Formats: sequence, structure tokens, C-alpha cells
Amino acid sequence: MKRTSTSIIIIRLLICTVIFVPPCCTENWYLELDISDVNQEIQKVVEIIENRYRSEDIILSNISRLIIGSPVYGQMIDSMPSKEGHSGSRNAEIIYEVTRSLKNTYCLSYGLSDIQCAKDLTKVNLTGTTLGEMCMAEYHNNNYSCIGKDFDYRSLDGSCNNLKRKYLGKANTPYKRLLFPVYKDGVYEMPNINDEMLPNPRLVSTNLVKDEDSPDQTKTMMMAYWSIFIGHDLSHTTVSTIGKENRFVNCCDKDKSIQYSLNKNIRSCKPIFIPDEDRFFKPDPFDYMNCMNYVRSRPAVRSDCTFGPMEQMNQATHYLDASMIYGTTEQQTLSLRQMSLGKLLVQKKRFIIPSWDIMPLETTDTNVCQNGPGTCFRAGDIRANALPQLNAVHTLWVREHNRVAGELYKEKIFLTDEELFQEAKKIVTACIQHITYNEWLPALLGVNYTKENGLGLGQRTTYDETADPTVSNSFATAILPFANSMISDSIRITDTYLYPPGQPTLKEHYNKPLILGSLVTHVINDMLIGLTMQATQKVDMLFTQSITNYLYSIDPNDSFGMDILSLDIQRSRDHGIPSYTQFRKYCGLTDIENVQDLSEIMVEGSADKLLKLYKTWNDIDLLVGALLEKHVDDAMVGPTMRCIIKEQFVRTRIADRFFYDVPGVFSDYQLENIRKVTLARVLCDNADIELMTLEVFSRPAVYDHSVHGCISTLIPNMKFIGWFDKLEDNFFGIK
Repeated sequence: MKRTSTSIIIIRLLICTVIFVPPCCTENWYLELDISDVNQEIQKVVEIIENRYRSEDIILSNISRLIIGSPVYGQMIDSMPSKEGHSGSRNAEIIYEVTRSLKNTYCLSYGLSDIQCAKDLTKVNLTGTTLGEMCMAEYHNNNYSCIGKDFDYRSLDGSCNNLKRKYLGKANTPYKRLLFPVYKDGVYEMPNINDEMLPNPRLVSTNLVKDEDSPDQTKTMMMAYWSIFIGHDLSHTTVSTIGKENRFVNCCDKDKSIQYSLNKNIRSCKPIFIPDEDRFFKPDPFDYMNCMNYVRSRPAVRSDCTFGPMEQMNQATHYLDASMIYGTTEQQTLSLRQMSLGKLLVQKKRFIIPSWDIMPLETTDTNVCQNGPGTCFRAGDIRANALPQLNAVHTLWVREHNRVAGELYKEKIFLTDEELFQEAKKIVTACIQHITYNEWLPALLGVNYTKENGLGLGQRTTYDETADPTVSNSFATAILPFANSMISDSIRITDTYLYPPGQPTLKEHYNKPLILGSLVTHVINDMLIGLTMQATQKVDMLFTQSITNYLYSIDPNDSFGMDILSLDIQRSRDHGIPSYTQFRKYCGLTDIENVQDLSEIMVEGSADKLLKLYKTWNDIDLLVGALLEKHVDDAMVGPTMRCIIKEQFVRTRIADRFFYDVPGVFSDYQLENIRKVTLARVLCDNADIELMTLEVFSRPAVYDHSVHGCISTLIPNMKFIGWFDKLEDNFFGIK
């Protein structure tokens, strides 16, 4: 009897083992994938996606085009995808759809989690599949095209900076991951707020944000706009287009039946629905604003040419290379050039005074100006027109380029237009790099911290060809938006006689750059001086309503706009950015184990608010947590944000073959002069002023006691005499 019972037990255990224990080969299950099976999946997916495009076109054929001047039209301009990245994004859609199909076919039978399956599929190379040649051609083949580039100036699109991996840092390539992405299905699905733990982004915004003045009396408003300026140099996330015509779509159409159809059938439509208790949007008597348009970001083919979770495309180059001034394509750059004397195109307001020059009007591209062609300026970055002070900073550097080109021409009049342009561009880029590392980063992160963490300029940069310059997704998506909390609705104009009565506001002038410029051209210079006098707002959860309720609204009769914080939170979730607590672990910071821990690291009163929105601190969005963190030492930000910013700018420096102080990029004499450059000097040379503070990002207690004459040796000039005399020291030099 006992023997029988024992036998039955053994048999039952064996059955349980067969049924519930994964096979011994589970760990490397992906090695058993048959290429022919994978190609069949690819073929099926291609047909599915082609059918999807056709159905999208049918849906869109019944929808009118976006209205020029509308908030959604302004949103389209801000996130307009380029033609150059189109084929890559469409190939990426196929790859991620195949990834999900493979996951559903194989991983369930192996008992693997979605995230583990996605991680395993990143080990499956596209080589040998029908998609392999496409990816290899983009990222790994044709490195011979970089031959000879070691003696040239940097390319416009960032390619061939790294001579062994030409695609590193190139425009229209994916962001880098610091942590593995978190998607609902492990591949690309966003969390659904109706059945997930994450709160509605607009609900987060309305519960945490206040529109109150919170000035940092030690820092100037130039901190905010320099942050945005160089942020645009490093990152430009654009949206997915719809159908075969690559149209931008408004997922929040006023016609509710159309809106329903769009959100049911257009997979990239992920609007933010307005909560019933929203005090700003819900008073709309017609309920037009029941949602805020959000279209998912443009995907990119993974640079390692594998399957795996979705990555997003960076339309900018990944280098600090002044691409926001010069553009990233030859066509774009040519449209910005004067094509003589190495200069950029400008409008001359006073023939003999270059410091009154302004950028040319954009009259050809119909999708750049929110009010239509001819109502904004042409720039290297489409976002230059949104904020008046940002437009002024762009104008400043266009003038500086032309000033430098003029000095170079005086020094060597036989140089061609192309030679003058390339050398002036190289010098301007070097100046922006120097100001960023020498002035801006210490002001933002703390002087000692930058010196001790690979950001100081005490020693020259050693180029590391094995380093990766790629901008991290977390930095671009959830950290760079910190600058939005620093801007103010008031625009400081130093000469109020020229702008009666009172000071202009951001709400009045958002995406309307010509109004201030047409009033009097000198207002641009007054705005630049104002940026050095006005206190910046602190990095926190206090935002001006101009960007949390009226974003992209330019019609004074429009009662609604959009909310920049809601959109940034939604974008973080779209990109699968892990939570705030996960990044604290990444940065080696203490774990949060209870409410007391959370209260100690967050600003007073915010921990309770967070836990009323999020079910657990482990769900807090990275951007939200980083904005509410207590600041550390003499930094303007908290430790998590500082860690991610540091990580990015260390790589941005050492992975750039053309970084200005890498030996050989400039001669010793040239580098000595570039190191003299300060933002104060650039303002003195190009803003028609006579007095300036020495440290533009720092705000003195008494302004009048801290200014110096622009002719003072305390604000040294860059000297161009003998600039070309020692080019034998420069292996990147003109022969």
C-alpha cells in the first residue's frame, strides 16, 4: 500500500515538473529561433502595417487639415519630424511589431515575463533577416565613407565624428538608455491610466503645480534660456506621422465621433484626457477641451541592429556642436548662409551696426511659423521662434558668427566663402562649448561638483573613441524639461521707454517673434540685457500658467492652450522611462523604504501630495520626483537630476573628437584665445552695450556695482591676429 502511494506521489511530481518548470534551455531560448520563421513574421507584419497605413489614410481623408494659428498647429511646429528620418522610423515600426509578435509566440510558452522576453530579444540580431541589410547599411557598413574625414571640420549631421563607428552621434538616430525601458507589454505599449497605477498626467500637474513667483536671487534668467538653447542643440524629439502621406494628426478633434475613431484606430494617438475636476479646462461650455493632444514620439531602429523594445529618435545631433544655429542638413545650412565672406544670412536694420542685425524671415517653409509664412524667423532649429528671449539668444550667436567671419577675413582675405564659414562655425561651436562647461555647468551643478566629476576644465580633454556621445533618453525626456520651471511670464525689457506701458509677457508673445522685433529692433538687445538682470525662477514645481494652461495659444481670443508639464510626463511614459526611485538606485543614492525617507528628500509638504496621486513612491515619474527633490550643496537641482546631467555632459565631452580643447583641434595660440571667451564678451560684442557683469549667469546683489565696461581687460577680447600662423600645430587645420 505504501509503495503504491509513493509511486503515485512520484508520478504526480513528474507531471508537475513537466507542466510548471520551464525547459532547461529557457535561458537561451532565443538561440533556437529559425530565421525563416522570423522572416515569415516580418512579411506578415509588413502587410499588416501597409494595411494600417491605408486605413489611416481613409480616416484622415475625412478630417480637415490643422488650422494655422491653433494650439495644435503650434504643437506640430514644435515636434515636426524631418524627411531624413522618415524611412528609419517606418522600418522601426516593423521591427517593434515583429518583436511583439515573437514575444507573444514564444515567450508565453517559456513562462517568461514581458520585460525578460524583451531583454532576451535584444540579443537576436537582424543579420540574416530581411531587415538586416537595412540596419547594417545605416549603422555598421560603409565606414569607408569616413576616409579622409579625419582632416575635415565636423559634419553637419554628426556622422564620422567617430571614425570607427560613423553613426555615433548622428542626427536621426536613437537615444541611449541608462536603464532598460519599462513598457506595459515589454515592447512599446504605454500604461493605461484606467487600469494601471499611474495617475493622469494632467491630474499630477494640477495637484502639484502652482503659478507663483519663486525667484533664485543668485542666478539670472540667462540660466534658463541657456539651458533651453543647448538643450535644443542636443535633443529634438519629434512625433510619429500618420498614413502614407506622413500627416500630423490631432487626436482631440472637436467632433467627438471623429475623436473616438482616431483614438480607436490610430495607434500613435495617446491624448491626455482632462479630469472632471479640472478647474481650468472644464468650464468650457462646449466641452471642446475634453483632452489634450499627444501623438507618440517617432521610433528609431536600434543602433545594435537587434529586436527589442521601442527606442525613440533624436532629430538633433548628439553632440554639442551648435546644430541649433547651423542645422543638420546641407539644404538647411545653405538656406541660412549668405554665401559670401563666410557669413550667415541676416536682415540689416542699420547698415553699419551689425549689433542691430536680425535673422532672416522664414517665407518658404509653410510649417515653421504658427501664424503662417513670413511671421517668424529662419533658424537652424525650428523651435527658435517659440520664446522671445530664446529667439534673442539665437540672434546673438548669428551675429557672433558673422563677427568672427569678418575678423577671419581681415586676417586672411584670400580665403574662400566656404573656408571662412567653416572656420567661423568651428570657433563659434568652441565658444558655446567653453561657456557651457566653464560658466553654465558650475552655476547649475555647483563649482566643486563639476571639478570633481569630470566636468572641470583644469586639464585638457582626452578624446575617447570607445565612449558613446549618444544623448540618453532619460536626460532628453525627463531631465532637460527642468528649464521650463525656470522661465517667467514677464519679459524684462531694460529700456521701458521703448516699450510703453510696462513689460511684455510670454503669454502675449509666445510663438510671435515679430511683434517685439517689429516694434523696435533694439528690443532684441534690451531682452538680452534683461536676461542678465532678471532673476531666474528656481527649479521646482512652480510654473507660469503661460506654459501650463496656455501653451501654444497665440490668439488672444483663445481661452485654452496646452500644459507643458502634462505633455512632458506623458512623453516620459511614452518613452518607457523608469521611475524616479529606479534612477535614485542608478545614481547610488539611498533607497526610499518608507514615507519618512520620502519626506526627507523631497521639498516640504510634497511627499503627502505625491502619495495621494501615486499608489507607491516606486511609481513616481522621474521628472516629477526630480523637480520636487531638495537641492544639494550649491547646486540649483537635486542629487538625482545632477547625477543624470553629469553623466551626459561627461560623455558629451570625451566622446567628441572635435571638442574644443582636445589636443590638435586648435593650436595652442588659438585655444588660449578661445579660453578667454565669456558670455559677457559675446554680449559686449553683439548686443550694442557698453557695460556688463563679468559672470552673466550669476546675479549680483547690487547690479550697478558689479558691471564693468566692455572695453575693460576684465572682459577680455579674443584676438585673431596671427590666427592662421601656427596651423602646423593643428592636424584639423586648413592646408
